[in-house]
Amino acid sequence: MTINIPKLEQYKQDDALATESGNDIIRVFTMNIWNFQGEYRERQRLLRSGIHSLNPDLIAFQEAGYDGNRHQVREMLDGLNYNIIHQFDGLTYLPGSDGCAIASRWPVRLLEVVSLQITDHSKGYPYAALISLVEAPKPVGPFIFVCAKPSWELNREYERELQAVELTKAIERHVDRADPPPIVAGDFDATPESASIRFLTGKQSLHGMSVHFRDAWEEAGDGTTGYTWTYKNDSARGVINNCFQDQRHERRIDYIFLGSPHDCNRRACVRDARVVLDTPDAGVWPSDHYAVYAQIEMCNPALNLAELTNNNCT
Repeated sequence: MTINIPKLEQYKQDDALATESGNDIIRVFTMNIWNFQGEYRERQRLLRSGIHSLNPDLIAFQEAGYDGNRHQVREMLDGLNYNIIHQFDGLTYLPGSDGCAIASRWPVRLLEVVSLQITDHSKGYPYAALISLVEAPKPVGPFIFVCAKPSWELNREYERELQAVELTKAIERHVDRADPPPIVAGDFDATPESASIRFLTGKQSLHGMSVHFRDAWEEAGDGTTGYTWTYKNDSARGVINNCFQDQRHERRIDYIFLGSPHDCNRRACVRDARVVLDTPDAGVWPSDHYAVYAQIEMCNPALNLAELTNNNCT
């Protein structure tokens, strides 16, 4: 299978750069993994292979299967040394068969499950955001990592606006200005020019509120459209044809966001952003979405301002 992933030599170069500057590179991966649908066992193999090759430190999964008997993420990542949180952990009644999940190389603690079932139109699926505290080692230290899944339908941007506002209010409850900036990832089901994403990236206000998160693809992508949901993916084409009735439908709707420098004293930079797991193997696609992968450089808090001016994290 041909997977769009960084080469091992690039990992070594990135690590060397971070070490020289006194900073750390954090590798982040997000993907809607389509629960138990399609050719599940073969898809699981492709997902595991791609993640193993990319070796991310933090993973945000959406539509992660969990039905009381099967746990898609635990099955997929078994033996890869990840700490895993699922939206349905600890529930006696499951509100669905899939939800959000987080996997971390470091200890991770769930702080809040934020319900995004805000209107009657968003009651049919357990839309939510998981806010977690990742206990990364020094010099990075603890920081907030979020996995989010708002409403998906094209005619539900009003819901996505409300969900984006609710999400950011929840993040603000947990972020300490002295900590590294939060990382927010997920399937936001909205294009960059939509109101919800414009709000998140500081391009417009919503409901009397204004925020700013940095879009990793916008800062460090390859300059292409970065589509993650496309008719070219056979696993997505059925939904696109049946629900959207647009034979050439394709959008960038999956994101990795980094908290604003206006809200956090600690500096961070997006060093790389890629669309990955975007090819089939023997006709099987890993999911109906493509994944997004980013490398984020967290600056060493011990560096003073003069040093920051000259190092790689300016």
